[in-house]
Amino acid sequence: MKDKRPEKLKFVFAADSISGEQVLATFIGALNKLGLPTVFSMHGVDVGVKALEKNISKKKSWPSGVVSNGLELRFGILPALAHSFLTIQEAGCANKIAWEELVAPFLSVKGLIQAWISDVEYDFWQNAKDPMEYACAGRSFSQLPQKTNGLPAPLTQMEIDTSGNPGRIELRQGYVEAIGSTMWLSDLFWENVGKNRASTLLLLRAQGFIVFEGAEFVKVVASESCFHDDKTIEMQRTLRGVLFD
Repeated sequence: MKDKRPEKLKFVFAADSISGEQVLATFIGALNKLGLPTVFSMHGVDVGVKALEKNISKKKSWPSGVVSNGLELRFGILPALAHSFLTIQEAGCANKIAWEELVAPFLSVKGLIQAWISDVEYDFWQNAKDPMEYACAGRSFSQLPQKTNGLPAPLTQMEIDTSGNPGRIELRQGYVEAIGSTMWLSDLFWENVGKNRASTLLLLRAQGFIVFEGAEFVKVVASESCFHDDKTIEMQRTLRGVLFD
C-alpha cells in the first residue's frame, strides 16, 4: 500500500528538448490513459485546457498554482544550466495515482535526462537553509551545522549547512544531483554526469540496489517507499556516492 506521506515526481530535460505546451499535452495523454478527467485549476480557480495552453504559450515556463486531479504541477526552464524541469507533487495524502503510470509517457521524450520520486516533507527539510523556516515550524536547529551565507555585510547571516545531507539537491550543468527511492536515468544522464554506465550499474547491484536496464533508460530501485528519515541514511549516502562521487 502506498505511503500516506505526500510524494512528488520530478523530471529533468535537456534544454529546448520539450516545450511547456508539449509537457501539457504529454501530461493530458497520461491522464487519458489513466481514465482521469482532464481538469485543471490555477490558484483554486478552474481553468480550461485551451485557456491554460494560451497562458503557457505566452512564456516558456508554466504559470504557478496549476493543479490537476490532486496533483500540483510546475514546469520551468534553467537556461544557464542547460535543462528544464517538471515537478508533479501530491497536494494531499489521498491521491492514489501510480507514479509509474505518469513516468511512462515522458520516457519517450528524447531529451529526458532523469526522473526520481521523493517524499515532499523530507525533501524540503533536507534542503532548508533559512533558520526562520525552522523557527516558524517550531523545529529546533541548534544541533544542525551552520555557516555564513557568504554575502557581504549587512546581508551576512548564518544559514543551515545542508552540504552533508544525503537528500540535498544540487543543480549542475545538464543534470541535477539528487537521489530518490526510484530513479530513471537516461544515456544523457551518464554523459552529463561523466560516469560509465556499465561500471556504475555493477556497483549499484553490488550494493544491493535493484537495476532494470532498458534500451534508453535505466531504472534504479533503492526502496519500495520514499526516503523520509535517518533510518535509511546509509543507503542514501551509498546511492548518492555511487552515482555522483
